[in-house]
Amino acid sequence: MTRYGTAADGTAAAPFAGSVPVLDPAAALETTAGVAVVHLTAWTLELAERLSRHALAHPVRLVPVREDGALTVIGPVLEPSARACLSCVEYRRLATAGGRVPWQSPRLALGGTGTPAMAEAVLLLAAALLEPAPGIAESGPVAGAGAESPETSATVHVVQGHRATWSTHRVRPIGGCPVCRPLPADSPAAAAFADTPRPLSDPSVLRGPNDRTGAEWLRTELFDERFGPVRRLFRTEDSAFALTTAWVADGRPVDDGGYGRSADFRSSERVALFEAVERLAGMRPLGRRTVLRASFAELGPQAAVDPARLGLPDPAHRGHPASLSVPYDADLQLDWVYGWSLTEGRARAVPEHVAYWDLGQGPGRARVVYESSNGCGLGNSPQEAALYGLFEVAERDAFLMAWYARTPLPGIALPTDDPLVTALASRAALLGYRLSLLDATNDLGIPAVVSLCRYEGAHPDAPRAFLAAGAHHDPRAAIRAAVAEVVTNVQDAVHRPAGPGGARDPERLRPMLLRPELVVGLDDHVGVNTLPQAQDRLRFLFGDVPEVPWQERWPGAPTPVPDLTGLLRETVARLAAEGLEVLVVTQDEPGIRDRLGLHCAKVIVPGTLPMTFGHVNRRTLGLTRLLEVPHRLGRTARPLRDDELPLYPHPFP
Repeated sequence: MTRYGTAADGTAAAPFAGSVPVLDPAAALETTAGVAVVHLTAWTLELAERLSRHALAHPVRLVPVREDGALTVIGPVLEPSARACLSCVEYRRLATAGGRVPWQSPRLALGGTGTPAMAEAVLLLAAALLEPAPGIAESGPVAGAGAESPETSATVHVVQGHRATWSTHRVRPIGGCPVCRPLPADSPAAAAFADTPRPLSDPSVLRGPNDRTGAEWLRTELFDERFGPVRRLFRTEDSAFALTTAWVADGRPVDDGGYGRSADFRSSERVALFEAVERLAGMRPLGRRTVLRASFAELGPQAAVDPARLGLPDPAHRGHPASLSVPYDADLQLDWVYGWSLTEGRARAVPEHVAYWDLGQGPGRARVVYESSNGCGLGNSPQEAALYGLFEVAERDAFLMAWYARTPLPGIALPTDDPLVTALASRAALLGYRLSLLDATNDLGIPAVVSLCRYEGAHPDAPRAFLAAGAHHDPRAAIRAAVAEVVTNVQDAVHRPAGPGGARDPERLRPMLLRPELVVGLDDHVGVNTLPQAQDRLRFLFGDVPEVPWQERWPGAPTPVPDLTGLLRETVARLAAEGLEVLVVTQDEPGIRDRLGLHCAKVIVPGTLPMTFGHVNRRTLGLTRLLEVPHRLGRTARPLRDDELPLYPHPFP
């Protein structure tokens, strides 16, 4: 059996598969022509980048074969026309480990001894990558590849020595690669948002057609357990719905991604993959490279959005260990990206950490506010993505305005002609909860609904209340979204550990009633408001308000929508009349956009209440709408004052 390795002089081994030599890294970096296999037994990410840059700059074809513990990873082919390089392939592979390795460090050392019994198979797989025809690369199991055109991706084989198996993967850089696919620089021109008509065949459905997003094709394009961008798909069978979760490969130590709820798992997986795309695109720039660094004082209000208009954290929490921001000053140097003002029809700069929610802090990367995925939208067109991002802004703004201003809301009768709502209400009742609906629509004019499940059973330790919200042009869609979210959370409560230190441990949660700064994450926000001792805080929502049919709350709604762009334009104009500007930051990942026709956008409306998690990160400072709009809506007798707002940690899930 032919074995691979280096020759006695450490530069090359005997040829195999005809005449292809096996080189060590030093010899490969000296090679300026021809083809070869490069064998790496002990290597770093910095070496992977050097090999990639060398191959891009010379007329060579190199196949890296590298060891990493029990794995032997073969490919991609490194050459001037490479579809992906060793640097970005390893970046993707290590990111799927979920932050358990320092995958961004050039000095990260990897290595292994290979599996001698698999050596011949490894050489054959490497040789196949150098052949013009697919050859053996098409004969084995393919993970996450399907029918994707080879022109759009690179082929990588993974041999699992401990299992004596191998798999083939199609890999391409997600969000570019600084070595082989550098992103174009951000610019005002790149932020332009076309006012293209988007006619709808069914005015009651605000989603355009897309024949590239079938369930199987989405899975083929997005799911690969070794390289992502979705690294895990799994089902939960004891939820209120068929629930599917799609974790993304983002390199963080926490599991994050998309969730799909539907009547069947095939449909819920499709929704989960959609949401995973939105989640991934909103974390950090994947389509353009941030280049603008300046202070707001240098840019000025005509060129940039003043961060003070976005709501700032309470100065009382400055320096708190849970705070994720630094004090804002107009002279503070920040990174900025270009968005498009739909209101003014021009490019405007917004802080990068407002447009993208998962940018880490480091030297020279200050964040003046905490940002969540609030306002991120996904669609089959840029206009659709922006519209759904705007719906989310309206949903969270309406919820937080009612919560912080503590104003009672009008009741909505459960629509008995909606099978989904009635089934979920029955499901909640079986668990001891009564479902109620409230109209939270405010000056934005987008129908917004708060759903409330209040416990009426006899178990003394049961969570007392859950809340959720929904917003949409169609009030029926807003109701369904709010009900689905709250009943899912009710049923999911039994999976939240109530033992010592658990998410629902009352001993852990009770101190948060008096020390709200202890509320640091989503589970804390929900959990503290499920306590019996917290129910007085929710009493303003428990009033005996008359419940009327949704048609009476929104007479004439929903109006038919012949054109999606027209609805977006009308909504922007209505907000402009209220003194609010609507900005869109395009977040498309180029490959996903071009192959799946999916667009991502972040909508920012300065002056609205942004959803935050962690009480010390709350952003209400300077948002005068919170004080004025409840009075204009007739919910309070007069405008409110800041010192009148208790500002308890919100219960939004």
